[in-house]
Amino acid sequence: MQQRTRALTRGLTAVLTSVALSVSLGGLLLAGGAAAAPSETGTTSGAAGTKVTTSDLNLRTGPSLDAAIVKVIPKGTTVTTTGTVSGTFAQVRIDGVTNWLSTKYLTDPPTLPAIAFRAITTATLAVRATPVIEAASSGNLKAGSTVALTGVHAASYSQVVQNNAVAWVLTGYLNTKGQGAGVPVLPTATGRRYVAVDEVNVRATSASNGAVIASAKQGTLLSITGRTANKRTEVIYNGARRWAYTAYLSTTRPSASGSIPDPGGSLGSVSLDRTNAYAKVIVREIRAKFPQIKTIYGWRMSSAYSSDHPGGRALDIMIPNHKTAAGKALGNAIARYLQDGYQRLHVHYLIWRQRQWNVERNTNPTTGWRAMADRGGDTDNHMDHVHVSVYAVK
Repeated sequence: MQQRTRALTRGLTAVLTSVALSVSLGGLLLAGGAAAAPSETGTTSGAAGTKVTTSDLNLRTGPSLDAAIVKVIPKGTTVTTTGTVSGTFAQVRIDGVTNWLSTKYLTDPPTLPAIAFRAITTATLAVRATPVIEAASSGNLKAGSTVALTGVHAASYSQVVQNNAVAWVLTGYLNTKGQGAGVPVLPTATGRRYVAVDEVNVRATSASNGAVIASAKQGTLLSITGRTANKRTEVIYNGARRWAYTAYLSTTRPSASGSIPDPGGSLGSVSLDRTNAYAKVIVREIRAKFPQIKTIYGWRMSSAYSSDHPGGRALDIMIPNHKTAAGKALGNAIARYLQDGYQRLHVHYLIWRQRQWNVERNTNPTTGWRAMADRGGDTDNHMDHVHVSVYAVK
């Protein structure tokens, strides 16, 4: 009897254990199945907005790759989203119809600057990515087009908002007249010029001592107004009327400057080795053509008069026996050599025997010299050396 009872107990325990195990496993499988196959089409709703496509994108009738394609939406298109998202698709409204686009290729639109005023184009203008003539153009604006300006200018260009993007067009062909107080009247261009030398100073007035607003590098496009004075041409720069030396402006775009290549190697001192490539070429030429010259200084940490020496753009060619007739003749010959080769050697200005010669004022080797204020001794007045400053290397 006891044996039968124990057998029945063991059998019942096994059954109960089996049932419990089955229930437990079933629960695990159920839980595992739910975790392994989450819904891929869950729909959420949010606020409507705008997005920009980052690639050519298929517009579909439903939130699935299997849904029919309505058409292709080009890259860079701004679309209106309804706020509804299903899986990896966003609902959009295009041409009054609701369809779906993949969210993987949608991004927030760029933040655009505020529009300050508008203008009418007076000529066909290239719409450029940056304010230089070399910049890529996204197309042309026809004469008579309305453009939105931000009020920002850079050299010959004005910033505009065009097709939901920032772009640049030439300032001198934008008419802003008749819009009332607070809207600036932009200068009108009558033509274009290019900077033909390494750099030209852009001045506030036509006077030779007019305040320098900026330096325009070779190849820079400058719109002109048609006015000239004191050997200078009025140009449009940063949205205003400015002046540049006429002799250094060209109607044709210059080719890359043909500077003499620097053969490299040390020049024998840290002072000279820290000068730029243009100055190094001059050092080598002066040493070769004027063997009397034994000392030339270049870079130094500071200067009371300009940044040329600290910037590695200046040389002091020391003249032996500078008080003698032979010394003066040697200095004159070196100065004349640099004047005659100023374009090839990228010379900006010279100082010799308390006189200055600047290529932006007068390139005549005789009449171009101007008296310099007395600075003190022979060295400060450049009686014992020829100072030459060159342009910065582009």
